[in-house]
Amino acid sequence: MGSEVHTLYFIACISNGRSKTFRNILIIFSSFVILLLLLPVLIENEEKMTSKKYTPQEIARLILLCWHGEADKQQMTELEEWLEESADNRSFYESLGARSYQGTEWQEYMKYDSRKDWKRVKVAMKRRKRVPFRYLLPYAALVLIAIGLAWMIKYKNTGKSEQPVSMVETIRPGSSKAQLVLPDGRRVDLEVDRGCQQLKGENFVNDGKQLVYHEQENGKRIQWHTLSVPRGGEYKLVLADGTRVWLNAASELMYPDHFSADQRKVVLKGEAYFEVTKDVKRPFSVVLGDMEVKVLGTSFNVSAYPGVKRQTTLIEGQVAVNWHRQQVVIRPGQQAVETDEGLRVASVNVMNYVGWKEHRFVYENKLLGEVLEDLERWYDVEVFVMHDEIRNLHLTANLPKYENMDKVLEIIEYAACVKFEVKGRTVVVRRD
Repeated sequence: MGSEVHTLYFIACISNGRSKTFRNILIIFSSFVILLLLLPVLIENEEKMTSKKYTPQEIARLILLCWHGEADKQQMTELEEWLEESADNRSFYESLGARSYQGTEWQEYMKYDSRKDWKRVKVAMKRRKRVPFRYLLPYAALVLIAIGLAWMIKYKNTGKSEQPVSMVETIRPGSSKAQLVLPDGRRVDLEVDRGCQQLKGENFVNDGKQLVYHEQENGKRIQWHTLSVPRGGEYKLVLADGTRVWLNAASELMYPDHFSADQRKVVLKGEAYFEVTKDVKRPFSVVLGDMEVKVLGTSFNVSAYPGVKRQTTLIEGQVAVNWHRQQVVIRPGQQAVETDEGLRVASVNVMNYVGWKEHRFVYENKLLGEVLEDLERWYDVEVFVMHDEIRNLHLTANLPKYENMDKVLEIIEYAACVKFEVKGRTVVVRRD
């Protein structure tokens, strides 16, 4: 897509020129490039979409004008009319948010300043002998024809016949499921066994999606429970103090059935999002092996999967992260990450790290190898990468978490230029 971006950059730079004829031709050229960017996707989805009034070319142009913030009131109205024609139209439009058009290449195009670049072009033009524009028209036409023919040949040969993702069976997304391990060794499947409040002597209620604890009487002996979420699962937990926890796939949390009078401590393996109930007298601690995150009352995400650098991302409040003899304090919008040199604090886009809780996988320049690990855990599959360099590709995308896996893989294929083949619960990744 890089060549199309630079073509759009060229248009942006020179479309402020004073020649009306030149600008008219450039408008036609820009419409063609816009069609080049989006028409394959529109054709792919044309059976799902309906329009009584607009052609795919018009739809593509309206969408990109809207993204670029250059749509006038009439164009915004036209786009809204098309969206209202059917639910499929709106669904298709929203799905484009995850595609590469709004990824790194599109961001590259968006950061160009056409006015500044036009000034540079005018200075360069003054240094050269002017060529009558009418002599350039045949060459411009040839360029347009050549680009058009090349694209049509490519799309004819590959666009229709090639299936985006080779699938044998449908792989559905994960769901609410977990296993509760009680102090006496009993195991309760929370996906199947609902109404667990009937267990004698226990202070929790389960509805198949959320496990809720209640405070115990003072003086009662504290017992430790373990909530284990498998690959392909997620679960919500409300601790006895009211703290809410979202456990991600392949994660485990060990916690007391009620807290003591002076502290609140849990032990995490994997990833979880916490909304901690404020209690000045009882600090809340999350233990991650030899690392500890300590708070009073706040919202934060902790990731501590095996073999991955541990990280704590803060949304609200303030937390202290302790590792060996080092302590760092982070504030909202910051993240503490384990490195070989110690804890490192950096400002981040928190949605990239808590999107999973909001039913999305949000990535910004993320290594594809790390993205594939997320998919392995959520869809409970094994991913084999045939070329090591694929793991080092970067992906910017906003992926729907509850779509079947083939839909998500199609989006990644477009964005990262790779090819997926799925056999059973095994996914093979190759260069496209």
